[in-house]
Amino acid sequence: MKRCFIVMLGALFGATFFAAAAHAHGVIGKRFIPSTLTLEDPFPSDEMDLLSFQRSSKNEQGRETSVGFEFSKRLTPDFALGVGWEYLFVEPREADARRTSGAANPEFSAKYALFRSVEHEGIFSLGLGVEAGSVGSKRVAERVTTISPAFFFGKGLGDLPDSLDFLKPFSITGSFAVNNPANRFTGSGDEKERNTTTLSYGAALIYSIPYLQSAIKDVGLSAPFDRMFPVVEFNFESPISGPEKRHTSAFANPGVIWAGKYVQLGLEAQVPINNFSGKNVGVTGLIHVFIDDIWPNIFTWTPWGVIGPTSK
Repeated sequence: MKRCFIVMLGALFGATFFAAAAHAHGVIGKRFIPSTLTLEDPFPSDEMDLLSFQRSSKNEQGRETSVGFEFSKRLTPDFALGVGWEYLFVEPREADARRTSGAANPEFSAKYALFRSVEHEGIFSLGLGVEAGSVGSKRVAERVTTISPAFFFGKGLGDLPDSLDFLKPFSITGSFAVNNPANRFTGSGDEKERNTTTLSYGAALIYSIPYLQSAIKDVGLSAPFDRMFPVVEFNFESPISGPEKRHTSAFANPGVIWAGKYVQLGLEAQVPINNFSGKNVGVTGLIHVFIDDIWPNIFTWTPWGVIGPTSK
Protein backbone atom coordinates (compact mmCIF):
# COMPACT_ATOMS: atom_id res chain seq x y z
CA MET A 1 0.00 0.00 0.00
CA LYS A 2 2.90 2.37 0.67
CA ARG A 3 4.13 1.73 -2.88
CA CYS A 4 0.68 2.62 -4.24
CA PHE A 5 0.70 5.89 -2.29
CA ILE A 6 4.20 6.79 -3.52
CA VAL A 7 3.18 6.15 -7.13
CA MET A 8 0.13 8.37 -6.64
CA LEU A 9 2.18 11.25 -5.27
CA GLY A 10 4.71 10.90 -8.07
CA ALA A 11 1.99 11.02 -10.69
CA LEU A 12 0.35 14.04 -9.08
CA PHE A 13 3.47 16.17 -9.09
CA GLY A 14 5.05 14.73 -12.22
CA ALA A 15 2.04 15.64 -14.34
CA THR A 16 2.69 19.34 -13.77
CA PHE A 17 5.47 19.19 -16.36
CA PHE A 18 2.93 18.36 -19.09
CA ALA A 19 0.20 20.86 -18.21
CA ALA A 20 -0.24 24.36 -19.60
CA ALA A 21 -1.34 27.35 -17.55
CA ALA A 22 -4.91 28.03 -18.68
CA HIS A 23 -8.29 26.40 -18.24
CA ALA A 24 -11.86 26.46 -19.54
CA HIS A 25 -13.86 24.16 -17.25
CA GLY A 26 -16.02 25.23 -14.36
CA VAL A 27 -16.18 28.80 -15.71
CA ILE A 28 -19.06 31.07 -14.75
CA GLY A 29 -18.53 34.72 -15.69
CA LYS A 30 -14.95 35.67 -14.76
CA ARG A 31 -14.82 32.81 -12.27
CA PHE A 32 -13.16 29.42 -12.69
CA ILE A 33 -14.28 26.91 -10.07
CA PRO A 34 -12.15 23.74 -10.06
CA SER A 35 -13.49 20.23 -9.57
CA THR A 36 -13.22 19.33 -5.90
CA LEU A 37 -11.87 16.00 -4.65
CA THR A 38 -14.47 14.94 -2.10
CA LEU A 39 -17.70 16.59 -3.28
CA GLU A 40 -19.21 16.41 -6.75
CA ASP A 41 -18.93 19.74 -8.61
CA PRO A 42 -22.00 21.40 -10.22
CA PHE A 43 -20.72 21.62 -13.81
CA PRO A 44 -21.72 19.20 -16.61
CA SER A 45 -18.52 18.69 -18.62
CA ASP A 46 -16.34 16.49 -20.81
CA GLU A 47 -13.64 15.36 -18.43
CA MET A 48 -12.09 12.38 -16.72
CA ASP A 49 -10.68 11.54 -13.30
CA LEU A 50 -7.69 9.75 -14.77
CA LEU A 51 -6.65 8.57 -11.32
CA SER A 52 -8.31 9.09 -7.96
CA PHE A 53 -6.87 7.82 -4.69
CA GLN A 54 -8.24 7.77 -1.17
CA ARG A 55 -6.92 6.21 2.02
CA SER A 56 -9.64 6.74 4.58
CA SER A 57 -9.36 7.20 8.31
CA LYS A 58 -9.74 4.06 10.44
CA ASN A 59 -13.19 3.62 11.97
CA GLU A 60 -15.15 0.85 13.73
CA GLN A 61 -15.14 -1.31 10.57
CA GLY A 62 -11.46 -0.81 9.82
CA ARG A 63 -9.79 1.11 7.02
CA GLU A 64 -10.42 1.30 3.29
CA THR A 65 -8.22 2.42 0.41
CA SER A 66 -9.57 3.05 -3.08
CA VAL A 67 -8.04 3.66 -6.50
CA GLY A 68 -10.36 4.53 -9.37
CA PHE A 69 -11.41 6.66 -12.31
CA GLU A 70 -14.48 8.51 -13.60
CA PHE A 71 -15.50 9.61 -17.10
CA SER A 72 -18.04 12.33 -17.92
CA LYS A 73 -19.47 13.19 -21.37
CA ARG A 74 -21.77 16.05 -22.35
CA LEU A 75 -24.64 15.38 -24.73
CA THR A 76 -25.66 19.06 -24.70
CA PRO A 77 -23.90 22.10 -23.17
CA ASP A 78 -26.00 21.63 -20.02
CA PHE A 79 -26.41 17.85 -19.75
CA ALA A 80 -23.78 15.18 -19.11
CA LEU A 81 -23.64 11.45 -18.39
CA GLY A 82 -20.89 9.79 -16.36
CA VAL A 83 -19.54 6.45 -15.23
CA GLY A 84 -17.06 5.68 -12.45
CA TRP A 85 -15.33 2.66 -10.94
CA GLU A 86 -13.03 1.93 -8.01
CA TYR A 87 -10.82 -0.89 -6.81
CA LEU A 88 -10.96 -1.31 -3.03
CA PHE A 89 -8.44 -2.53 -0.45
CA VAL A 90 -10.13 -3.32 2.87
CA GLU A 91 -8.24 -3.63 6.17
CA PRO A 92 -10.47 -4.98 9.00
CA ARG A 93 -10.15 -3.42 12.41
CA GLU A 94 -9.11 -6.69 14.06
CA ALA A 95 -5.35 -7.20 13.79
CA ASP A 96 -5.69 -10.93 13.11
CA ALA A 97 -8.42 -10.54 10.45
CA ARG A 98 -7.57 -11.11 6.81
CA ARG A 99 -7.22 -8.14 4.49
CA THR A 100 -9.15 -8.31 1.24
CA SER A 101 -9.53 -6.40 -2.01
CA GLY A 102 -11.67 -6.33 -5.13
CA ALA A 103 -13.64 -4.24 -7.62
CA ALA A 104 -16.40 -2.02 -6.29
CA ASN A 105 -19.73 -1.64 -8.03
CA PRO A 106 -19.78 0.71 -11.05
CA GLU A 107 -21.51 4.04 -10.57
CA PHE A 108 -23.52 5.82 -13.27
CA SER A 109 -24.57 9.46 -13.17
CA ALA A 110 -26.48 12.19 -14.97
CA LYS A 111 -26.18 15.94 -14.37
CA TYR A 112 -28.15 18.89 -15.73
CA ALA A 113 -27.31 22.57 -15.21
CA LEU A 114 -30.70 24.06 -14.42
CA PHE A 115 -29.61 27.66 -13.82
CA ARG A 116 -26.54 29.80 -14.47
CA SER A 117 -25.89 33.45 -13.61
CA VAL A 118 -22.82 35.01 -15.21
CA GLU A 119 -23.39 38.28 -13.35
CA HIS A 120 -23.50 36.60 -9.94
CA GLU A 121 -21.04 33.76 -10.75
CA GLY A 122 -23.63 31.17 -9.79
CA ILE A 123 -24.80 27.76 -11.01
CA PHE A 124 -27.43 25.27 -9.82
CA SER A 125 -27.62 21.71 -11.13
CA LEU A 126 -29.68 18.56 -10.63
CA GLY A 127 -28.23 15.07 -10.73
CA LEU A 128 -28.98 11.38 -10.42
CA GLY A 129 -26.52 8.67 -9.40
CA VAL A 130 -26.96 4.90 -9.53
CA GLU A 131 -24.60 2.35 -7.93
CA ALA A 132 -25.30 -1.00 -9.57
CA GLY A 133 -25.39 -3.53 -6.74
CA SER A 134 -23.79 -7.00 -6.91
CA VAL A 135 -21.77 -6.13 -10.04
CA GLY A 136 -18.43 -5.78 -8.26
CA SER A 137 -16.50 -8.32 -6.23
CA LYS A 138 -18.55 -10.15 -3.58
CA ARG A 139 -15.70 -9.61 -1.13
CA VAL A 140 -16.03 -5.83 -1.01
CA ALA A 141 -18.98 -4.57 -3.12
CA GLU A 142 -22.46 -3.80 -1.83
CA ARG A 143 -25.15 -6.29 -2.80
CA VAL A 144 -27.90 -3.70 -3.19
CA THR A 145 -28.43 -1.10 -5.91
CA THR A 146 -28.52 2.48 -4.60
CA ILE A 147 -30.31 5.34 -6.36
CA SER A 148 -29.25 8.87 -5.40
CA PRO A 149 -31.10 12.00 -6.60
CA ALA A 150 -29.02 15.09 -5.85
CA PHE A 151 -28.58 18.80 -6.35
CA PHE A 152 -25.37 20.83 -6.65
CA PHE A 153 -24.54 24.51 -6.48
CA GLY A 154 -21.61 26.84 -7.02
CA LYS A 155 -21.27 30.53 -6.15
CA GLY A 156 -18.37 32.93 -6.57
CA LEU A 157 -18.16 36.02 -4.37
CA GLY A 158 -16.99 38.37 -7.11
CA ASP A 159 -20.26 40.35 -6.98
CA LEU A 160 -19.55 41.61 -3.45
CA PRO A 161 -19.03 45.38 -3.00
CA ASP A 162 -15.52 46.73 -3.54
CA SER A 163 -15.15 47.31 0.20
CA LEU A 164 -15.01 43.50 0.53
CA ASP A 165 -12.38 42.91 -2.14
CA PHE A 166 -10.49 40.55 0.16
CA LEU A 167 -13.43 38.11 0.03
CA LYS A 168 -13.97 38.16 -3.75
CA PRO A 169 -11.43 35.39 -4.58
CA PHE A 170 -13.54 32.93 -2.54
CA SER A 171 -16.16 30.64 -4.03
CA ILE A 172 -18.46 28.10 -2.40
CA THR A 173 -19.74 24.85 -3.86
CA GLY A 174 -21.97 22.25 -2.29
CA SER A 175 -24.07 19.15 -2.82
CA PHE A 176 -26.94 17.25 -1.23
CA ALA A 177 -27.98 13.68 -2.11
CA VAL A 178 -30.46 11.12 -0.80
CA ASN A 179 -29.05 7.59 -1.14
CA ASN A 180 -31.97 5.18 -1.48
CA PRO A 181 -31.35 1.40 -1.50
CA ALA A 182 -33.52 -0.37 -4.08
CA ASN A 183 -34.25 -3.13 -1.55
CA ARG A 184 -34.79 -2.57 2.16
CA PHE A 185 -33.21 -5.92 3.00
CA THR A 186 -30.71 -8.22 1.30
CA GLY A 187 -29.85 -11.82 2.14
CA SER A 188 -31.92 -14.15 4.25
CA GLY A 189 -31.85 -15.93 7.58
CA ASP A 190 -28.78 -15.16 9.67
CA GLU A 191 -27.25 -13.27 6.74
CA LYS A 192 -30.22 -10.92 6.31
CA GLU A 193 -28.99 -7.33 6.27
CA ARG A 194 -30.91 -4.08 6.55
CA ASN A 195 -30.02 -1.46 3.92
CA THR A 196 -30.17 2.06 5.27
CA THR A 197 -31.21 5.24 3.48
CA THR A 198 -28.61 7.97 4.02
CA LEU A 199 -28.17 11.66 3.34
CA SER A 200 -24.84 12.82 1.86
CA TYR A 201 -24.17 16.54 1.95
CA GLY A 202 -21.38 19.04 2.22
CA ALA A 203 -19.78 22.28 1.11
CA ALA A 204 -16.38 23.42 -0.13
CA LEU A 205 -14.73 26.80 0.42
CA ILE A 206 -12.24 27.58 -2.35
CA TYR A 207 -9.77 30.47 -2.60
CA SER A 208 -8.72 31.37 -6.15
CA ILE A 209 -5.22 32.78 -6.50
CA PRO A 210 -5.77 33.22 -10.29
CA TYR A 211 -8.88 35.33 -9.56
CA LEU A 212 -6.97 37.36 -6.97
CA GLN A 213 -4.18 38.20 -9.42
CA SER A 214 -6.36 38.81 -12.51
CA ALA A 215 -9.41 40.57 -11.02
CA ILE A 216 -8.36 42.05 -7.65
CA LYS A 217 -4.61 42.68 -7.32
CA ASP A 218 -1.55 41.11 -8.88
CA VAL A 219 0.54 40.09 -5.87
CA GLY A 220 3.40 38.83 -8.04
CA LEU A 221 3.06 35.08 -7.57
CA SER A 222 4.61 33.05 -10.41
CA ALA A 223 4.30 29.41 -11.56
CA PRO A 224 3.25 27.06 -10.10
CA PHE A 225 1.70 29.11 -7.29
CA ASP A 226 -0.27 31.40 -9.61
CA ARG A 227 -2.51 28.47 -10.63
CA MET A 228 -3.28 27.21 -7.12
CA PHE A 229 -6.58 27.02 -5.23
CA PRO A 230 -6.36 26.42 -1.48
CA VAL A 231 -9.53 24.56 -0.47
CA VAL A 232 -11.28 23.01 2.49
CA GLU A 233 -14.21 20.65 1.97
CA PHE A 234 -16.68 19.52 4.62
CA ASN A 235 -18.63 16.33 3.94
CA PHE A 236 -21.24 14.53 6.02
CA GLU A 237 -23.27 11.33 5.79
CA SER A 238 -26.31 10.75 7.99
CA PRO A 239 -28.36 7.54 8.17
CA ILE A 240 -32.09 8.37 8.35
CA SER A 241 -33.28 4.88 9.24
CA GLY A 242 -32.03 1.83 11.09
CA PRO A 243 -30.10 1.44 14.36
CA GLU A 244 -27.43 4.00 13.34
CA LYS A 245 -29.98 6.72 12.57
CA ARG A 246 -28.13 9.48 14.44
CA HIS A 247 -24.56 8.35 13.74
CA THR A 248 -23.47 11.08 11.33
CA SER A 249 -19.95 10.80 9.95
CA ALA A 250 -18.24 14.14 9.36
CA PHE A 251 -14.91 15.15 7.83
CA ALA A 252 -12.94 18.30 7.09
CA ASN A 253 -10.71 18.00 4.02
CA PRO A 254 -8.11 20.79 3.75
CA GLY A 255 -5.84 20.76 0.71
CA VAL A 256 -4.75 22.44 -2.49
CA ILE A 257 -5.73 22.20 -6.17
CA TRP A 258 -3.57 23.16 -9.15
CA ALA A 259 -5.28 23.70 -12.52
CA GLY A 260 -3.76 23.88 -16.00
CA LYS A 261 -5.19 23.80 -19.52
CA TYR A 262 -5.41 20.02 -19.76
CA VAL A 263 -4.83 18.71 -16.24
CA GLN A 264 -6.01 19.49 -12.73
CA LEU A 265 -4.15 18.07 -9.73
CA GLY A 266 -5.35 17.90 -6.14
CA LEU A 267 -4.27 16.64 -2.75
CA GLU A 268 -6.23 16.80 0.51
CA ALA A 269 -6.09 15.48 4.05
CA GLN A 270 -9.20 13.74 5.41
CA VAL A 271 -9.68 14.83 9.03
CA PRO A 272 -12.44 13.20 11.15
CA ILE A 273 -14.39 15.76 13.16
CA ASN A 274 -16.51 13.45 15.35
CA ASN A 275 -16.26 10.03 17.02
CA PHE A 276 -18.27 8.22 14.33
CA SER A 277 -15.79 9.16 11.60
CA GLY A 278 -12.54 7.62 12.82
CA LYS A 279 -9.50 8.53 14.85
CA ASN A 280 -6.70 9.26 12.41
CA VAL A 281 -6.15 11.33 9.27
CA GLY A 282 -6.68 9.98 5.76
CA VAL A 283 -5.54 11.34 2.40
CA THR A 284 -7.17 11.94 -0.99
CA GLY A 285 -5.46 12.63 -4.33
CA LEU A 286 -6.70 13.28 -7.87
CA ILE A 287 -5.46 13.64 -11.44
CA HIS A 288 -8.29 15.21 -13.41
CA VAL A 289 -8.10 15.61 -17.22
CA PHE A 290 -10.04 18.11 -19.37
CA ILE A 291 -10.54 15.83 -22.35
CA ASP A 292 -12.48 18.31 -24.51
CA ASP A 293 -9.44 20.60 -24.60
CA ILE A 294 -7.12 17.75 -25.55
CA TRP A 295 -9.07 16.63 -28.66
CA PRO A 296 -12.20 18.78 -29.09
CA ASN A 297 -13.57 17.25 -32.29
CA ILE A 298 -13.47 13.74 -30.77
CA PHE A 299 -14.43 14.20 -27.15
CA THR A 300 -17.20 16.78 -27.75
CA TRP A 301 -18.90 14.84 -30.54
CA THR A 302 -22.59 14.04 -30.00
CA PRO A 303 -25.24 12.45 -32.26
CA TRP A 304 -26.48 16.01 -32.83
CA GLY A 305 -23.11 17.43 -33.84
CA VAL A 306 -19.86 18.65 -32.25
CA ILE A 307 -20.60 21.01 -29.36
CA GLY A 308 -16.97 22.10 -28.85
CA PRO A 309 -14.96 22.68 -25.67
CA THR A 310 -16.61 24.03 -22.55
CA SER A 311 -17.30 27.72 -23.20
CA LYS A 312 -15.26 30.32 -21.36
